[in-house]
Amino acid sequence: MTRILFVDDESKILDGLRRMLRGMRQQWEMVFVEGGALALDLLAREHFDIVVTDMRMPGMDGVALLSQVRQLYPHMARIILSGHSDQEVVMKSVRLAHQYLAKPCDHEKLQKVLQQAASMRQFLVQDNLISLVTQIEALPSMPATHTRLLEALDAEDGSLEKIGQLISQDMGMTALMLKLVNSAFFGLQRHIASPQQAVALLGLEIIRGLVLSQGLFNALEPQQFPGMSFQELWRHSLAVGAYAKTIVQLEGEDQTLVDNAFIAGMLHDVGKLVLATVARKEYIQVIQAVRQQDRLVAAVELEVLGTSHARAGAYLMGLWGLSEEIVVAVALHNKPVFTSSSGGRKGRLLLAAVHAANVLEHELCVIHPGYARPKLDRGFMAEANLIDNVPHWRQACQQISTWEGANGTV
Repeated sequence: MTRILFVDDESKILDGLRRMLRGMRQQWEMVFVEGGALALDLLAREHFDIVVTDMRMPGMDGVALLSQVRQLYPHMARIILSGHSDQEVVMKSVRLAHQYLAKPCDHEKLQKVLQQAASMRQFLVQDNLISLVTQIEALPSMPATHTRLLEALDAEDGSLEKIGQLISQDMGMTALMLKLVNSAFFGLQRHIASPQQAVALLGLEIIRGLVLSQGLFNALEPQQFPGMSFQELWRHSLAVGAYAKTIVQLEGEDQTLVDNAFIAGMLHDVGKLVLATVARKEYIQVIQAVRQQDRLVAAVELEVLGTSHARAGAYLMGLWGLSEEIVVAVALHNKPVFTSSSGGRKGRLLLAAVHAANVLEHELCVIHPGYARPKLDRGFMAEANLIDNVPHWRQACQQISTWEGANGTV
């Protein structure tokens, strides 16, 4: 059973949370304590999976508490539930919290966030990997993109449009920006699925403060990963995002699903960054074995690490609060199956689009002819009543690939 620790300095707030979540007692074991010091005392004696804390508390505030939790209990999901929107306090907690909820928080929103945080553990069953992945504050970005972004932010005539475009070209930056903009850090009332939208809504000063003063993004150091081509990983991920977006557009869906398809496609391999970050030596072994034995990456990952990049990526994206449909598409893009969390017809189309886009990109852009490539799951596509659409999708993606290749972007 998932154990959740709620921390606040006001007993009335804790009583309200206890009443609000009474219906979840069969699924969760919940404990409520007043203040950060008492919370740490309890954590030293008992195991918890999730901590939900207020920010401004006397003695030990939320920032200090979460800093200790991250260091001492790295397996725990860290969620802020606070009525304070002081920008300085928010900035300090950006890297510590997986999600931020604003008081007052309605029952459905709080329950949904906690359910998603608890359910993410289905993707990673190894305690050591859960602890390592849960500690991740940011994903590395490509050095060239990182440099260009810093230059754009330092420029007196910095353009939000240019900054949004730079962030949208990097999956690590994109994932973290969407984590922030869709939390209650900045009080936005609608779901944002585009990095450009996120930048435009947050504004230049907040983006500059996050990136320059808080070090929100970290540049990748490729020399630490001999034999791994992160440039190719970024290229492939951007192409899959473009293909998935095109597929959903061909199916006549609305802009929200189109945007989600691009994000899910772009992030489908984000777990490779996650695993390379937390298990560098082992992941270098994975890549070497894939190339020497001409095997699929996911199969070798399971042998070496006991999990796959799809699961690791989905786990972190779920903790960061990305929508359930995107998380499912990331988790199942290699082996698509219908699940209760797929989100109905649109969720199934999203998963099918990302799965097909990944297969088609490997088919249309062959970097190493001898390497094993994923194959289309025709049974899944037939069950989704989409198998007859695949040739049309392939033709449209081929046109994208040809155009991008002619322009030197692929």
